[in-house]
Amino acid sequence: MAYDLNQTVFSLSLASNAVADIKATTSGYNTELTAYMAAGLNGGTLQDLSSDGAFANYQGPAWPGFFPTMNSQLAGGDWQGVWGPCVWVAPLKHGSKILSLYATNSMYVGWSPSLNTYVVAIAATNAENVMDWVDEDFDVYARTTSTWPPAIPFTEKRHEVLPESTPQISAGTATGISALLGMTDPKQGSLQSFLASKADSSATLWFTGHSLAGALSPTLAFYLYPDPTKSGWGTINLLPSAGATPGNQAWLDLFTAGYPDATDLVNMHDVVPRAWNMLPTVIQPKDKAGNYPSIFGMLGSGTVSVGYTVDLLVHYMERRIRDITYANITHNMFGAADFSSNWGHFTWGTVTTDAQGYTLKSDPAWSDWPAFTDSNPVTAQNPAQTGKATVMDQIGQLITATHIDQYVHNFGLTPSQLLPEVPADWKPQAPDLDSFQAMLHEG
Repeated sequence: MAYDLNQTVFSLSLASNAVADIKATTSGYNTELTAYMAAGLNGGTLQDLSSDGAFANYQGPAWPGFFPTMNSQLAGGDWQGVWGPCVWVAPLKHGSKILSLYATNSMYVGWSPSLNTYVVAIAATNAENVMDWVDEDFDVYARTTSTWPPAIPFTEKRHEVLPESTPQISAGTATGISALLGMTDPKQGSLQSFLASKADSSATLWFTGHSLAGALSPTLAFYLYPDPTKSGWGTINLLPSAGATPGNQAWLDLFTAGYPDATDLVNMHDVVPRAWNMLPTVIQPKDKAGNYPSIFGMLGSGTVSVGYTVDLLVHYMERRIRDITYANITHNMFGAADFSSNWGHFTWGTVTTDAQGYTLKSDPAWSDWPAFTDSNPVTAQNPAQTGKATVMDQIGQLITATHIDQYVHNFGLTPSQLLPEVPADWKPQAPDLDSFQAMLHEG
């Protein structure tokens, strides 16, 4: 299958997530995750890249890499990495406890000589690590926002609530932009200097990213090029997907003046792009049958249930946005309100785990889900899960399906494995139900 340009750019966006679910041995910009991501993009012998990292015990053959594998399908057919990849690793904390070290932000630039097109691809948040995007990425308090443009490097400071007329972005967005601008390719320098050296009136530049990067990618483009007509590039295009709101309406007005045609691709059943101005639409009070109507369909109730936990999560999130009103980049929405199309998930047909615990997956297949109704609500066991049938696993499955799989399916694509799945000890730690609900109550 030959991809069109939008499918190609979205594929490059997904490829930026190669190390999203791999723990690092240390924090900072210079960890083994950068080398692993380079191998995920370009190919390489994983076990040779670090003596104590996640792939130190891997005994498989050299990894083929995204570009060598996919170029026969990508538009242009000659994509290569020309800047980065760069990975920023910060400790994942709950309070003072460090849970793990993982890729907080990742970014690279791909280039197609035949298309004379550059793509700045920014990584998303690991959707299955609920603690991550609740406790770290959602720093949206009114008293920690940054005025626009943020001072780089950004340092979060508490302040009085700013007038709504002041253009401002969340501290989480400012922190992400600061981390991206702090990245340096050892040979090519900063992203800003690299792009300045490549700007040409005959060349096209894209910014793309999913989830967290669905907010960061348009914001980074706007920071670097507030007036794209004066950028030196022939065209600057944006392809954010599943992004939350970067800032308030005053910021959005400035952004829209520079990028009037920009949209955020959004699945109507995805919770993430409903943050931070559409949270009340995620879930409703229990109906007469005792279930919660939601964007996923009916959720079963009870104190240990999917519905109760999602409702608790939404109320926790709503408490974070007192005294500020966020505004979303125009949504380009897909999906069916009656769940009649694009409602389901991908499963891997072939899964092989070696003696060292590394897993290879292939032959992905799409499976439709039924609409979840009062007679068929979502529970820990419904829809069926692989492995443990717990409330947290079910929420993870719903998020993975609606926040990742259904976007891939909407583009007419199938997922591909960017790196071997690492053993369990090398994956970020996800919370159990008790610790997760305790964290929400604390918030």
